Amino acid sequence: MVREGVGIEIITGVYGQGTAEQNETVNRILGTNAAARFEVYFHWYNLLHELGHGVMWFYAKDRPHPVDEEMLVNQFAAAYWLHYGEAKKLAVLRETVDYAMTQFTRPAAEGVNVAEYARDKWGQDELYNFNNYGWFQMSCVADVLRHPITLPEALDKMGVANAAAQPRKELRYALCAENAVCILQEAVQILSAWGVALPPVRVTFDDDPNRHMCNIDM
Repeated sequence: MVREGVGIEIITGVYGQGTAEQNETVNRILGTNAAARFEVYFHWYNLLHELGHGVMWFYAKDRPHPVDEEMLVNQFAAAYWLHYGEAKKLAVLRETVDYAMTQFTRPAAEGVNVAEYARDKWGQDELYNFNNYGWFQMSCVADVLRHPITLPEALDKMGVANAAAQPRKELRYALCAENAVCILQEAVQILSAWGVALPPVRVTFDDDPNRHMCNIDM
């Protein structure tokens, strides 16, 4: 049950507002039309990834290992947008992830998969540089886009039993950082119809384009 006074804060970085080095790295990883790809990935897809951590906070009986939770919230975000998203944005998301994967240097040894690598390195500085953590996250997104599950399946895995499935529909948003607020507020309303009660969500914008996270306000 959601307690009074509790809220969810989604922190999200803004394209082009970081240091010259940060901006250059983002442009290299995203390639052509980096600004548009950034908006689709971070201010559309990843907003639901971060909100998924909020769902886990309130509904998961036992929080899994952080690597497993990252995989679950990626499944959730992909399932949400496959249920509600525009085909055009989904195509850009796939294109963005496919391109980005060519720009990372694989940090895992031959024969070690992404989950094994991340579990072994979790909490160590090695995982958290831009290349290694970016490779981990983009690998997870690439996998869930190749092997999607339904939104009811994702919610069930996150601890929401017997979600009240709602009809598919296409939500259209003009993508920009400012619309992150609208996307998240509408997602909270939509999830409520599924039987997933969440507290109000607030969005905090950060100059660092690589800073994206979920906090629970207590």
